[in-house]
Amino acid sequence: MNKSVYSIVLNDDVVAAVDMLAMKLGTNRSNLINQILAERVSVMTPERRMKDIFESIFSLMDERFVRDATAAGSALAVRSSIAYKYKPTVRYSVELLRAPEGERIGELRISFRTRSRSFMDMLSVFYQLWISIESAYTERQIMYKAEGDRLIRGIYFPKGRKSADTEQLGALIGEYIKAFDSAIKAFFTYADQPDIAAVKVREHYERALKNGIAGI
Repeated sequence: MNKSVYSIVLNDDVVAAVDMLAMKLGTNRSNLINQILAERVSVMTPERRMKDIFESIFSLMDERFVRDATAAGSALAVRSSIAYKYKPTVRYSVELLRAPEGERIGELRISFRTRSRSFMDMLSVFYQLWISIESAYTERQIMYKAEGDRLIRGIYFPKGRKSADTEQLGALIGEYIKAFDSAIKAFFTYADQPDIAAVKVREHYERALKNGIAGI
């Protein structure tokens, strides 16, 4: 969506209120005014599209997840706790591109805040297990980056497409996060039994396939 510079006359009090709201929302004056006008005249902007996808994702989250209000306007973040020793918290951040790059529309960033070497070693095992299972069920080339306590995975339109309904995308991303969360919790539940843990992770992934998560 192209942008141009326009000169408009606004009341100073209106501008002050807009600036204050923009600061609270983590955006700037121009973007906020653009969003307000777009909503008024029913124009779908990249920001509105992101918001609709995020709301669709969050509508699928159950009681396991708490929304992270610190996420920027181009991202949605939720947190979930894992029942393992000191109950570490996993953060799922969905970051979308303003404009798709081919089939890629953004990234899912999964992270913990931990300095425990043993925990990070186990995370590394889980990440590689998840990637290997997912790779076995999809023909597309998915971008992954696993480093320390973090995993980054590309998010895509359904294979072979360069567009999709925002509600559909939100549902697919939401189901993926739920499946990943269930799998990682199962993995740590059976942390002392690696073979069983691997079977449980695969079972969660295969169960989620019925909800279309291989599509993204």
